[in-house]
Amino acid sequence: MRNADASSRPSVPPVWLLAALISLGPLSTDLYLPALPAIADAFGTDAAGVQWTLSGFLLAFAPSQLVYGPMADRFGRRPAMLWGLGLFLAGTAACAVAPTLGLLVLARLVQAIGACAGPVVARAVVRDTVPPERAPAVFATMAGLMSLAPAIGPVLGGAVTALSGWRATFVLLGLVSILVSVAATRRLAETAPALDRAALDPASLRRAYGGLVADRWFLRHALVATASYTGLFCFISGSSHVIQRGLGIGPGAYGLVFASAVGGYLAGSLLVRRLAGRISPRRMMQVGSAWCLVCGWAGPLSLAFAGPSLATVALPLILYMVGFAVVQPNAQAGAIAPFPAMAGRASALLGCLQWSLAALAGLALGSVLDEQGWAMALGIALSGSAAFALVLSLPEEPSRSG
Repeated sequence: MRNADASSRPSVPPVWLLAALISLGPLSTDLYLPALPAIADAFGTDAAGVQWTLSGFLLAFAPSQLVYGPMADRFGRRPAMLWGLGLFLAGTAACAVAPTLGLLVLARLVQAIGACAGPVVARAVVRDTVPPERAPAVFATMAGLMSLAPAIGPVLGGAVTALSGWRATFVLLGLVSILVSVAATRRLAETAPALDRAALDPASLRRAYGGLVADRWFLRHALVATASYTGLFCFISGSSHVIQRGLGIGPGAYGLVFASAVGGYLAGSLLVRRLAGRISPRRMMQVGSAWCLVCGWAGPLSLAFAGPSLATVALPLILYMVGFAVVQPNAQAGAIAPFPAMAGRASALLGCLQWSLAALAGLALGSVLDEQGWAMALGIALSGSAAFALVLSLPEEPSRSG
């Protein structure tokens, strides 16, 4: 299943472009988060009802990656990415004019199917162009640039919602996606070392994905990335309701709170860039997941002793994000590194696992969400605990039997 790296690699596309392609997915969530209460009011639904616009997005985003992975291996990275961008723009336009909650959820599904091309293709491009030992640093650089989207998105989304209503957030997202599409058309060159004409064959897909799931190295690294991300998604799913409804903070101020959490993410990404090459990826994951464990449990403990407040709800998550940003690039790079001949499919399965479990966690959280933040805090704490336990169980080196 594994092949040796080619002796020569294509040039790395602009890292800012790869970060922008990945950012469309998070931005399509973060930009409209401050508008969730307004959407609920507009369609006469509750927090659980409007949650489907978020979790439905992830439920479509996750399995669609399993198609883009083999598409990128069969037709190339560039065609797969441009197809996804076209779908994303169409879905975003439909969101802006959706007359009912059901049609808004449907439009979000189309949007998600387009957006998931970004992370699949970008991770495969990094695998095509960057030696494995440098990949965590490149992923961290991408993550640092990508953090601008969730930092700016809720702030802009809160301001736009307050000034022009929730539909304007999707108009703004559409304009951003047009700019990214133009940049990708002009600057994203093909990087696939060779096209696998059997990549979309059903039997080949079963063998590829089955082999990846059976591979302990891939699966454990993918689950580490998934567990730590689930903690983040618990905050994404619950914070708007808890902070705006529970604490009485408006959409503009909520955007600033969310941007502060992204500051923790940026700090962790910068730390990975400085430590890459000095400390092993395994050691960074150990330290980062331990930090997620400690900061995750700081949330419910703070609520228990001090009660719900902006500090007890937001501060543990801001600190959790530092460890999350250390774990993610190392886990993602480690999962994909041994599979140069099928980087698209490995990237797709990694993303599918990560987003599927996050979507299920979001739905579960939406059904028990309380305004004091207990459900959200416990979700983050359990996610940090799972990430730490999984890092401790990582194999020492990739199996050579697959």
